[in-house]
Amino acid sequence: MKLNFNCINCNINQVNKLMKLSELDRHGKEELMKEALNYLSDVDYNKCNPEIAGEIWQIIIRHIKDDNPYDEIKKYYNREVLKMMKEIEEMIYNSNDKFNTALKLAITGNLIDFEAKHSFDVNVLKEKLRNIEKTKLVVDDSRSLYESLKNAKILMYLGDNCGEICLDKLFIKYIKNQFPGIKVYFAVRGKVIVNDITLEDAKMVDMHEVAEVIENGDGSLGTVMGRVSSEFKEKFYEADVVIAKGQGNYESLSEIDRNNVFHLFMAKCEAVAGLLGVNTMSIVCAQKKAAHNKFI
Repeated sequence: MKLNFNCINCNINQVNKLMKLSELDRHGKEELMKEALNYLSDVDYNKCNPEIAGEIWQIIIRHIKDDNPYDEIKKYYNREVLKMMKEIEEMIYNSNDKFNTALKLAITGNLIDFEAKHSFDVNVLKEKLRNIEKTKLVVDDSRSLYESLKNAKILMYLGDNCGEICLDKLFIKYIKNQFPGIKVYFAVRGKVIVNDITLEDAKMVDMHEVAEVIENGDGSLGTVMGRVSSEFKEKFYEADVVIAKGQGNYESLSEIDRNNVFHLFMAKCEAVAGLLGVNTMSIVCAQKKAAHNKFI
């Protein structure tokens, strides 16, 4: 998905957020903003925003001299959602449609996003999780995902945000209980970027209990195939099914040349929501078929 002009505002907002958290003086903030704006003025607008956001992030952390400014708050959300795991797992196993409930719970965790414009706190997440049975998938290819998993030997699960990773773990746990022969790779970012998950987050929530954790080798705000490691790319194409969490993975993989890719995310901005014909903040499970190079 090519850069949408609205994405420029999101990138500038991220610069502003980090400037406020930093100890930069007026001159330092000016230099940071000027470099970010210069980059945005010359960047190739045919690139996807996750790749561009990754470059903006590198500019930010170089100026503020902190390569993980959201470290403590990421750990906070991981801890808070971990506290809820038992309650959430009971919600899945008490449901009349366990697969659909586990899937919707995992998508709802996508609400935790320090790049998005919407306001958020952990109480908002708790409320949405506890009302999951009333929440509808506006784009619902969940049955197709279920059928694909039935015949799959390898699942590549692309993670997204902190906190959300705990719900991914529960969804993967359910998938493996339902399809015990399936091998699951859980992919994290290769470098820190905003609140996206890294190897540290995966270790914090013991993701290794349900999947083999791999890094994608890149620090984009999604999965940019031209930038990931050869090891990750090999496993990505080896997988029978790909579950891609988050809007960033949708933006960066919307034209990927393979089938059985399922995007699970909350449409947080008008640019992405408009492409799918849904309202903002809708949750979707959207399948893409490579033969048509679009979603079905």
